[in-house]
Amino acid sequence: MKTTRRDFLRLTSLGLTLPLIPAIHAGEQSQEWRFGIIPDTQWKTNMDAPFYGTAIHVIDAINAEMIRQKVDFVLEVGDLVEEAFSEAFQTRAQHNKVLNETGIKFYPLRGNHDSRNHITPIRCSTAVAQYKSAFPNLPGTPGNNGSSPDLPNAAGMTYSFTHKNGKFLLLDTFPLVEDGSEDGKAYKIGDYLTWIDTELSKKDHQFALVFAHKDLLGQNHKDNVFSDDKTNQDSYPETQNAFFATLQRHGVKNFICGHDHMYHRSRIKSPNGESEVQQIICGSAAHKFYLPEPPFLERETSLVKELNRIGFLIVHVNGERTKIDYYSAEPFGLEPASPNWERRDSFSNLHIARNTF
Repeated sequence: MKTTRRDFLRLTSLGLTLPLIPAIHAGEQSQEWRFGIIPDTQWKTNMDAPFYGTAIHVIDAINAEMIRQKVDFVLEVGDLVEEAFSEAFQTRAQHNKVLNETGIKFYPLRGNHDSRNHITPIRCSTAVAQYKSAFPNLPGTPGNNGSSPDLPNAAGMTYSFTHKNGKFLLLDTFPLVEDGSEDGKAYKIGDYLTWIDTELSKKDHQFALVFAHKDLLGQNHKDNVFSDDKTNQDSYPETQNAFFATLQRHGVKNFICGHDHMYHRSRIKSPNGESEVQQIICGSAAHKFYLPEPPFLERETSLVKELNRIGFLIVHVNGERTKIDYYSAEPFGLEPASPNWERRDSFSNLHIARNTF
């Protein structure tokens, strides 16, 4: 059979990875639960109704599958909209109505598109205010549990929350503070390291996952979560080494991100080679897709990749075991759709709990 770009690319001799731990069927053990992860959902630059720069038909189709799979909550890894307009954020939030009606919470994280507006340029404080208006009551804000770093304007933007036996850290690396510059000040990973270590040290979870919009190492984009430098992916090596070491020390197996508009799972070592984490670029739920472009660093080992399809993740949790399934379908978006979601990757982790309840 002829292989095309849209075919699932097998980068190891195993092809589709089989779960390391047998799947536990729903109902066999009552402690199993699941949650969903949506990648980037921006939709072109046209701000006219009904899209307002967000992929409403893709969002609706994925939400329907989240409800069918009975997830507890849905988390998005950034680029909710194409440009930071109030109408865009409100439209994205309105398309969570079906989730809200079934008791499924939605936890957003900003991406680069959510932090700026190229059409009618606005200050970063305005973009943040529009975002918070559409997505209020986020963890880390007063009265809403969770935690945020003790940094100006970080509350509810970078935050952590616990759900059942899991802890989830969402890192915002985009402008949050007016500092007199055109774009405003963004916090770097180094600013969050103490908070990350403190959150992962707490005895309130059996496993933890860390999320950001940008990648540790991108397949297409060469800027990453540590730096906007597109020519040197090893920028801030000391910060990278400390971040990788923190995740490994606390038993965090997976770093989950977006930005690259493809599905890609890989193992990545720290610049000093002493720590490692699995990175999952969780696909695209948007109008665009990217292709891998060199250079690629030797400290990354690619495992599984898929291009040019709409996708999302479902994470199954049973105690210290998690199984992550990646589903995808052929692109769509201009009309309401009921796509044929196919499970294209599945893998499991046994988390060695560093902390106990």
